[in-house]
Amino acid sequence: MSRSRRFIVAAALVGLLVVGGGFMALLGDRGGRPLGGQAAAETPSNQRVVTVGGEGRVLVPPDTAQVVLGATGQGPDLGPVQEQVNGQMDAILAALRDAGIPKDQIRTVTFNISVDRDWQQPSSPITGYTVTHLVQVKVQPLAEVSGIIDKAVAAGANVVSDVSFTVEDRDAAVRQAREQAMEDARRKAEHLAQLGGVQLGPPVSISESAAPPPTPVPMAREALDAAAGSAAIQPGQNEIVVNVVVSYGIQ
Repeated sequence: MSRSRRFIVAAALVGLLVVGGGFMALLGDRGGRPLGGQAAAETPSNQRVVTVGGEGRVLVPPDTAQVVLGATGQGPDLGPVQEQVNGQMDAILAALRDAGIPKDQIRTVTFNISVDRDWQQPSSPITGYTVTHLVQVKVQPLAEVSGIIDKAVAAGANVVSDVSFTVEDRDAAVRQAREQAMEDARRKAEHLAQLGGVQLGPPVSISESAAPPPTPVPMAREALDAAAGSAAIQPGQNEIVVNVVVSYGIQ
């Protein structure tokens, strides 16, 4: 073999050794340790936990009322029916303003014009029109609710559909219910840990859900008929409910 050919073969062997050594360095040793002798941080693949639910309930008196009221009318011609309902609503709104209800606490929630038909006839002819206009009125203090309804009915309101009571500032009650829910969850978890012969650790996850505000309560027809006298509105109490789901680590 010539001297130049031997030089080329030797250079190729050196190149293979360098590439192979770099490849082995990237792989590391058989133990899979990374370069530099630093061990990878160990994280537990699964953590033993006990998961429980807790509930807190707080009763608070409502401080705000929402009343839906207004006028509805029906007749064979749309124009006169609209005029009738519009006149009733003008009188109702004037009565609400005279009672001290600010304008920004009154808002329209329903304005509807429906066509009445005789569905017993083959062609379903139009027999008339129904117009409904309802407003939601925010009332504070609650002692004024009965008087507001009475004045609205006296002014021409022939619909009082919903009366609901809410708590305007729920923060303090929600905090109290949340504390009760967490205490309830802790007691349950401690009992389960005791029964299971394990030691309870700190919470590793917490989720919360709060009950929505109460839905409006329909006003009975008898109550509406009696409203011309004095509507006996009973606000009762609102219940603030908080539920939590807590996972505690165990050993």
